Amino acid sequence: MVTLTIDGKQVQASKAATILDAAEDAGIKIPVLCHAKKLLPYGACRVCLVEVEQMKGRLIPACTTPVTEGMVVTTTSDQINKVRKTVMEFLLVNHVVDCPICDKGGECDLQDLTYDFEVCGNRFKDAKFSLETDERNPFIERNMNRCVLCGKCVRVCDEIVAYGSYSFINRGFDTKVATAYDRELNCEFCGQCVSMCPVGALLPRPFKFKARPWQLKEVDSVCGYCGNGCTLTLGVLNNKVETIRFNDKIGVNDGNLCVRGRFGYSFINAEDRLQKPLVRKHGRLEPASWSEAMDAVAAGFEKARGDKGVGILSGGRLTNEEFFFLGHLADKVLRTPHLDHSGGECYKGVTEGLAETLGVKASTGTFPQVEECDAILAIRSDFYETHPVFGMVVNQAVKRHNAKFVVVSDKKGKFTKLPGTQTLLTKPGTEISILNALAHVLLVEDLAQTDGVEGVEALRAALADFAPKVVAAKAGISAEAIEKAARDLAQGKNKAILLAYGLPYNAYSRELGVAAANLAILCGALAGEKGGLFLCGEKANSQGAIDQAIVPRQGGMGAQQMLAAAADGELSALYVIGEDPLASYPDRARTQAALEKVPFLVVQDLFLTETAREADVILPAVSFAEKEGTFTNAERRVQRLRPGVKSPGEARSDLAIFSLLAGRMGSSLSFTGPKAVFAEMASSVPGYQGLNFDAIGPQGVVWGGENLAPQWRKVKAVAGGEPVAARFQMVTGSALYHSGTLSVRAKGPLAAMAESYVEFAFEDATELGIADADLVSVRGNGEELRLKAKIGKRLQRGMVFVPYHFADAGVNKVFRGEAAVAVEISKASV
Repeated sequence: MVTLTIDGKQVQASKAATILDAAEDAGIKIPVLCHAKKLLPYGACRVCLVEVEQMKGRLIPACTTPVTEGMVVTTTSDQINKVRKTVMEFLLVNHVVDCPICDKGGECDLQDLTYDFEVCGNRFKDAKFSLETDERNPFIERNMNRCVLCGKCVRVCDEIVAYGSYSFINRGFDTKVATAYDRELNCEFCGQCVSMCPVGALLPRPFKFKARPWQLKEVDSVCGYCGNGCTLTLGVLNNKVETIRFNDKIGVNDGNLCVRGRFGYSFINAEDRLQKPLVRKHGRLEPASWSEAMDAVAAGFEKARGDKGVGILSGGRLTNEEFFFLGHLADKVLRTPHLDHSGGECYKGVTEGLAETLGVKASTGTFPQVEECDAILAIRSDFYETHPVFGMVVNQAVKRHNAKFVVVSDKKGKFTKLPGTQTLLTKPGTEISILNALAHVLLVEDLAQTDGVEGVEALRAALADFAPKVVAAKAGISAEAIEKAARDLAQGKNKAILLAYGLPYNAYSRELGVAAANLAILCGALAGEKGGLFLCGEKANSQGAIDQAIVPRQGGMGAQQMLAAAADGELSALYVIGEDPLASYPDRARTQAALEKVPFLVVQDLFLTETAREADVILPAVSFAEKEGTFTNAERRVQRLRPGVKSPGEARSDLAIFSLLAGRMGSSLSFTGPKAVFAEMASSVPGYQGLNFDAIGPQGVVWGGENLAPQWRKVKAVAGGEPVAARFQMVTGSALYHSGTLSVRAKGPLAAMAESYVEFAFEDATELGIADADLVSVRGNGEELRLKAKIGKRLQRGMVFVPYHFADAGVNKVFRGEAAVAVEISKASV
């Protein structure tokens, strides 16, 4: 720490701090346009000029000048204000003054500074900019006439997003921010540039002319899509979410959001939301009162309970309080052991794999720690697609801190483009073999940390068959690459291993979890102050579902077993909550048979999904923006949801529906609301004990602490996954612009990706004579998909990729949970 004086006030600051940092910490405001706390210092605007006593005679930028011991700083004086006013005049020489119609009005930094420094006229004269406004994409309007060349959009896209859409072009007064060759913007559409822009040069098009900022009610909540758990601020007007507001002062995501979080909110306001219960009468679903609907549900479940039982399938977007109540509903009211969530297979890496090796069922570190890691291993390049904002943390670790980064994946992706990244491009289904080979190298070369670890010798013997040369031949990579990756992972103090899980990643989930844990133990990822093993769920509260034990009870069936039993007539009722198995679960034929043959089906959801159309009773639920409670993200951070808008029509929260159902079935099980349920959770759920609902602040609370200590360290041998012997093999998974099946109900993600596709390697497409957007037939497992072609360079020859989000594409007709499906490809006739 160093001591300095700012405006007569003695303050202390870190040696790495700038004058601006020190002043902000001391509550002293220095005006600035080009600075943002998450970006590296830049010094473009010169509005933050200050005077340092030791450097008399010139003014220096506060945002780029480091503090020194004994420094004496003056942040405001007549001379400083005169210079700042001159800077403002220069900025306004060519700047168009269209404040009355600019959507940035009321929150424009340039407007505020112009007012503060009383810039009523301008001594400098020149023509105003008259550049054409770019409205060629549906998300971001680019009006460079308003740009002040602060460079924040350029820097955030490079430093944080690692995409590099923008750069400065031209010279002198003709300088402007533009894309390469000044083409239309075609990127991730995360909107980071919009949130950084201090003026109206970059604006969110979906919000244009909807409201002025002072008209909006701002409500802080948590994103309802993936397990990243990003804090977001709802901008509400007239009971509609009109926009997502930028807020870097709360949460752990520094205001960073992806396209789903920033532009995927329109499903909340959708006109086709379920607003009233529906009951099937004479073969048709007809509107009913809550009383009539709950009578039907209670009677149906009562009958099923006395027959072959009830199966409960839940999605991963309920709150912790709703999951907790659901568990009690299953145990004490419906008295069924058949309870599961999100497919039943995809999260076994967490619930079984980690439990066997570490004795925990969660990630062991927190996201911000990863930025300070020396070495990072990502299993599947899809990790960036499933968890983009966590991916941005990895970007910074690599770009700012030179972390050694290894990606094990069957396809290239965003991660593989980071500088210095080593990609082990494997054949589909061989990831476990690669992880075993990495562990083999650590053990053979005495790089492994084995003190206090059980099962090391047994693992050493089992891994004899996974020598790099053996695995390299099977996986299609070089042995030298495997050896180098293992050595890189062993070096350094802090390491992180990342693995995402979700519905399209069913194959070998438990085995991947065990193999990842083995590697985390042996390379020392669990021994450092930062980092650890990160298993990140697909849905917003996947971790909460695991914490609240939404898993089969003793002797109970998992999701896939329930569907098979229902299809065979061995289950009397299914209760599906916040999930659309017909659209998203592997093996659509089995799911269809289960829904058709089960005697009684109840669906509780936001929309009339394909699964809901098969139901006997449909109960309208509410979205994350309409209810109170908590989510637990993939780093174990418990965060508060707050309702921003009222529920549509008669829709109710899942918690209210569960409580109503319990009462209808004669149970005394009841809680007065989320706070009361949380209090009960805090008295009984491991990790949550002692937590207080009202004490959960803007940063949330990480249960188990920043570093979750394993209960034990046991390495175990696992095998699984062989390459598919076929000319073409299909893999499925997540696409960046979508999350599960909910995002296809939102205009933003649909504007970026409106329909499914089949992606080819450029070489394969050339060989088959297939061009972009050609209709292609994909045949596998006795089924056919007809999809438009997408040609790219990220796939290996012989692979095709189909995202799983779109129900009408029917990918789960072909995909039945395998790592890869042997398929036949041909150009289809229209």
